[in-house]
Amino acid sequence: MSAEAQAAGAGDVRLPPAHLQEPPSAKYLLIGSWVLATEGALALVFLPVLVFTTRTPIPPADIAAFGVVGIVCLVGAGLLYVRRSWTWWLALAAAIGAAAYLVAVGGLTSSREGVIASVFSGIAAILLILGRPAAGDVDAMSLASARIPFRLKVTLVWLAIFFILGIFLALSDLDFGFIRENLRYIAGGLKYTILLAAAAIILATILALFGALGRLSKNPVAYGVSGFYTSFFRGTPLIVQLFLIYLALPQLGTNMERLSVTKFLTLSTFVAGVIGLGFNYGAYMTEIFRAGIQSVSHGQAEAADALGMNYPQRMRRVVLPQATRVIIPPTGNEFIAMMKDTALVGLLGVTLSKTELFMRAQLAFSQNLTKRLETLLVAAALYWVLTSIFTFFQARLERRLSKGYTRTSVTGAFGGRRTQYLPGAAGGGQGGGAMMVEMPLPDGERGEAPSSERQEPVP
Repeated sequence: MSAEAQAAGAGDVRLPPAHLQEPPSAKYLLIGSWVLATEGALALVFLPVLVFTTRTPIPPADIAAFGVVGIVCLVGAGLLYVRRSWTWWLALAAAIGAAAYLVAVGGLTSSREGVIASVFSGIAAILLILGRPAAGDVDAMSLASARIPFRLKVTLVWLAIFFILGIFLALSDLDFGFIRENLRYIAGGLKYTILLAAAAIILATILALFGALGRLSKNPVAYGVSGFYTSFFRGTPLIVQLFLIYLALPQLGTNMERLSVTKFLTLSTFVAGVIGLGFNYGAYMTEIFRAGIQSVSHGQAEAADALGMNYPQRMRRVVLPQATRVIIPPTGNEFIAMMKDTALVGLLGVTLSKTELFMRAQLAFSQNLTKRLETLLVAAALYWVLTSIFTFFQARLERRLSKGYTRTSVTGAFGGRRTQYLPGAAGGGQGGGAMMVEMPLPDGERGEAPSSERQEPVP
């Protein structure tokens, strides 16, 4: 590029040229490579599963050939990203050859493997044939990949993972009839799991707030008490704390020969679980609250002092509202972790009518010890669904609290729309015309520009 061209374009805002459009065949070639790579990955992932789950011995040569099929598919998919048109023929040969071999030998353990390979190879071959004009055009494939939304790619990855898990479960010979019979009973424990976690997180939040204020206080009593609290409950296992509260506290009244104290310290499983979880997680959340409070700049506190606010007013009206934005994300994570740790409360011993999720799963498979896999999978799935729901609402809350703190960069406001001129994009040759790109402005940025800026392009 000449010095004049560099100088002329030094101040321009660079946007992708409008003529950079990949051919439609590039999308087919891209997706075909993904399908072929998925076929190879599935072959390599399920190779050890098929070998170790079959009851009949498999010859080593067949195992090696099955692994070679997976490697060939992966290599074929990778060759499509080489800047040579002849690599397309190798990728097509890999897709057809892998399926033909598995169909011919009847798969490694059954003919179903050949059928699955034929489906993947057939889809990949059709896509490769449709994408033949883009063979060797790596730039076109990159553009096609960039135009596919990121969320769609992530969704495809999740679907592939669920597909693999589904095949694993199908090979495990699960008793789905047993799962249907016990699903409602196990799911009934969700109510007590949620109540236990909700009550414990309320207690933990209160303790964390006072603990954080104590850790930041110059009062030696408040600082010492909060320091001992966080040190003890962070330094001992949660299960030990639960048993101390549930089993050891009543012994204090017995040793003192005080029946009233014994009755007062004899707690139900639910109350002991709430206290144990609340105190344990409150100790960890104390440091979260302390860090959130300290994240607020000192200028905010000084401004509150200048307005004549006392310490409680300053914390309630100025500091804590701003610290909430920093505190909410890790506190939500602690709540999600607490919901899973409610399973430890069942180890204390509970009544059958008030059992949480994990204990109900234990009771379900205790009647049939051969169904442990089914019941524990149901419990794990329910925990996962529960945490996913709360994770969704936590993300919504974080986005809402982040409003006003997210920076956006907007340059130039021409009426109700932003106008950007690119020199030399429309007329061809040097100085040949200008291309105008219009993009909507965010709300609240409806300004009027001078007439010269509306009419003259950027040089």
